[in-house]
Amino acid sequence: MEDTKLIAKKRDLEGTGNSRRIRRAGALPGVLYGAAKEPVSLELNAHDLELILHHHTSESLIIEIELEGEGDLTVLVKEVQHHPVTDDLLHVDLQRVVAGQAMTMDIQLELVGEAAGVKAGGTLDHVMHSIGVECLPKDFVEAIEVDISDLEIGDNLQVSDLDLDAKFKLLVDGEAIVCAIAAPKVEAEEDEEDAVASGEPEVITEKPAE
Repeated sequence: MEDTKLIAKKRDLEGTGNSRRIRRAGALPGVLYGAAKEPVSLELNAHDLELILHHHTSESLIIEIELEGEGDLTVLVKEVQHHPVTDDLLHVDLQRVVAGQAMTMDIQLELVGEAAGVKAGGTLDHVMHSIGVECLPKDFVEAIEVDISDLEIGDNLQVSDLDLDAKFKLLVDGEAIVCAIAAPKVEAEEDEEDAVASGEPEVITEKPAE
């Protein structure tokens, strides 16, 4: 699917009440910043952005918008805020993209393959779903595939284990855990059940008559 170019209008009024009015009208409030320019409050079509996000792995994207008074712009979707219950879009932060100028962004970590430890009965714990990096706009990718096939029970994968291209400058701790394979919990649960089953009930004797 070819992404829809988002039409963005500048807005003068800010505040919670105005944002609610914008959302009731089917639009989404947002802000555009970066490139040493003053931040611009704007609104864009919420449904169009939802369609774009739906067809991508990550919400951290480089897209095209047509901004009122400025024309076509390339921007990075920096942050999307969702309603905690309905998951509806509430607000979006956009950053201007300047060719040749490095940007900080989050790249999704997509685990691929089935870990040997999971096949043996272990449990996969996916701890870190994205990493912060600095790179040029032309080098941006939505996701990095991480092969976990060789991970055994008790193994973990750290950020430093990722096979990253030199074009990405890591902005997170290399010792941070991306995922781990935990031992099966069945044995511990069975031991606890056996202990309960084998325990003898407490016998309460009648107090002897005086």
